[in-house]
Amino acid sequence: MKIDMGKAVLFLDEIQANPAAILSLRYFFEKVPQLAVIAAGSLLEFALEQYKLSMPVGRIEYLFMGPMTFEEFLDAMGEEQLIAYLQAYTLGTGIPQAVHEKALEFVGTYYLLGGMPEVVHVYQETRSLSKAGNSSVIG
Repeated sequence: MKIDMGKAVLFLDEIQANPAAILSLRYFFEKVPQLAVIAAGSLLEFALEQYKLSMPVGRIEYLFMGPMTFEEFLDAMGEEQLIAYLQAYTLGTGIPQAVHEKALEFVGTYYLLGGMPEVVHVYQETRSLSKAGNSSVIG
């Protein structure tokens, strides 16, 4: 298969397992500048610290991606009205019991799911904590 370097993305997952691969990232820009390269690793920041690796300035963009925020979770659940209510809420204002209970239920579910996008997606599709817990991300 022919690869169109202008449209392809090279994705290197768990790159922290190979510190030499981290150091070679800067050469992709020099050798194949039209290729988009993404390197990810759940423990990458620890590898950078442990091996005293530095990220070359101007060549590599370092981003941290965490779990979904509670608001993103509510959006995935289709809870636009609850989001709007929470965004407009001011401290000291009473919260109707029904809204409070609904928000608490979603907070509990959010904590149980951990905010990982694939797990949230499985839950959103099935409304089953069991199925979400058995998704490929966790299981």
